[in-house]
Amino acid sequence: MQDLNPPPATTSPAVIPHVHVRVGGCDIAIPIEQVRQAVPLPPQGLTVLPRRSGALLGVADVAGAAVPIVALERWLPLSTADDEDNSASRLLVLQHADALVGVRVDAVLGVKPVAAEGVRRVHHTPDDSELFESVVPASAAAPTLCILEVARLMRLAQAWCAAAELAPARSAGAAALAVQRPGARAQRFAVFLIGRERWAVPVAAVQQVVPLPATDLALGRNDRTWAIGQWRERKLPLVDISEGRQASDRQAAPWMVLVVQGPLVLGLTVSECEQFVDVAPDEVARTPEDAVVAGVVLRPDLGKLQILDVDKLFSLTPGASISRVAPAASAPRNGAVPSDAAEPVPYLVFAADQRYASPVEGIVGVVEIPPQARDDLRQGRQAVLAWRDQTIRVVNLPAIGRSAAPPDPLLAVLVQAPGDCAAPIGIGIRSLCDWLPAHSARRSGMRMGAMGELGLINAQGAVDDHANLVVVDLAQMAYLLG
Repeated sequence: MQDLNPPPATTSPAVIPHVHVRVGGCDIAIPIEQVRQAVPLPPQGLTVLPRRSGALLGVADVAGAAVPIVALERWLPLSTADDEDNSASRLLVLQHADALVGVRVDAVLGVKPVAAEGVRRVHHTPDDSELFESVVPASAAAPTLCILEVARLMRLAQAWCAAAELAPARSAGAAALAVQRPGARAQRFAVFLIGRERWAVPVAAVQQVVPLPATDLALGRNDRTWAIGQWRERKLPLVDISEGRQASDRQAAPWMVLVVQGPLVLGLTVSECEQFVDVAPDEVARTPEDAVVAGVVLRPDLGKLQILDVDKLFSLTPGASISRVAPAASAPRNGAVPSDAAEPVPYLVFAADQRYASPVEGIVGVVEIPPQARDDLRQGRQAVLAWRDQTIRVVNLPAIGRSAAPPDPLLAVLVQAPGDCAAPIGIGIRSLCDWLPAHSARRSGMRMGAMGELGLINAQGAVDDHANLVVVDLAQMAYLLG
């Protein structure tokens, strides 16, 4: 059977974030750039306007603007019972060009990325009387989504709010009645619940919101960067910005917000995706002394809302350099591999008595060393820690320099020896510094007297340039120490 609506012929389809809402039994997706604000139902209700027909439910006062609210039950088989007391209901203010319109929804369910190739048109003959023309088919993780086109809604409802187009010589009374677009200087934010805190993230920095992927490397819950994950073959740090690190596991934070800054991306782990708000600059109490908070806003419906400073967050997350896509290196014309060719494996950069780099193969986790085990290591006694129902032996990393005193280790890199023939072993280090993606570092070698040949790598593309780092293969070391 011929496909009457084949997907676009593209190898890299556009992915557009949509706001997922529910109205009655219908799941609806609206392009995020057309969702201006989500607010609670006004306690005083809607202002009812005299009308003969149409879909206008009433008018709501939203930030000083009279926004017409359209009754979706005009097209959807919904109950018309008055449910304005439902605390989960929201008014969604939608925008097309300079015009605003509102709809009442039962719930705002978050952000869903919608690929252009995943949209299917169900009305192949244009029908201007239909509200929905396209859908996103159901999947294992989501129901069928009806795509709401805001321009089509305005056209069908014949209701929207826009600045009145009046002649220059208008009366003062007419000028007072002209509806001006509100919040021209306001910035749009996505509101996320992170643990027990509400955070506002600039929509311009939000690429997608996706389920939390599997973690490649656990770094411990006490650090802001608590794990390394992967999204579409791109490594990225998983970051928890809540106080007390309340969003550092899959149960507490099942969602990941992809926050972008130039070529870098990090995964902000969140508990819930709540709504969208517009915040004017004069609403924000600035907090320049805070590590990642740009300011605080108090809203009657939301309480305390912390504004994320994206620039500060990236400056405090050097591990975001692992998300940079390494440029493809051109091969030599004669087919020979140069002696300093980029390494095809990723490296973990860490600090002990100095900075080292280790291939990540064999590393199964990074955890904080308990106080008792740290004391045992300092005293030269056998040290152990508990990990995934196992008792893991912990050893100090042997120092290369004979005069170097072993540092007080804070973290243990858990390494599985080649062949999985023995239990993992923990190797004590001071701190993690970076993660170098595959093909981002070049390897060389040099002799150091009686110590023999040492491997070195250089990675000048990272946030902190790493020049001549000594290569220590922790997996091989675990085999020798085990």
